[in-house]
Amino acid sequence: MTTFYRKLLLLLLVSIITISGFAQNFIGQHKQYIRQNVKQAYPGFNFDKEVNNGKKSFLKYVNTLEEQTLLFILDENGICTSTARMYNSWLFSKIKGELDKKYKRKDSLTWYDSINGNVYEIFIKKGNWFFTVITRPKK
Repeated sequence: MTTFYRKLLLLLLVSIITISGFAQNFIGQHKQYIRQNVKQAYPGFNFDKEVNNGKKSFLKYVNTLEEQTLLFILDENGICTSTARMYNSWLFSKIKGELDKKYKRKDSLTWYDSINGNVYEIFIKKGNWFFTVITRPKK
């Protein structure tokens, strides 16, 4: 396989994995359901750890190939209340463009999604070397 085709294949895989990451947010689901289904919804992500901090806890998944981290924030009953996905800053324009295509835009860094009558707010929080896409029920 030539270098060109290897690069093309890698680009296609990265695009598919990135787009599939917006497929399901798991908000309202129990942590056991998330553990059973995250591999299918987020290919390339592997379980890293579960952290319990009293009333709030989270499941952490990492994708070492794409250097991404995915957190499922849980309440005291193990129900997902929000998600946070961290990306390298060089992916900002690409991810923002994908959010613009898939969701209804509120402002430059906020979108809305509606699933089964529930409205979710999706927003970007910028850091120095990375940014985070946070999904939570609309307030």
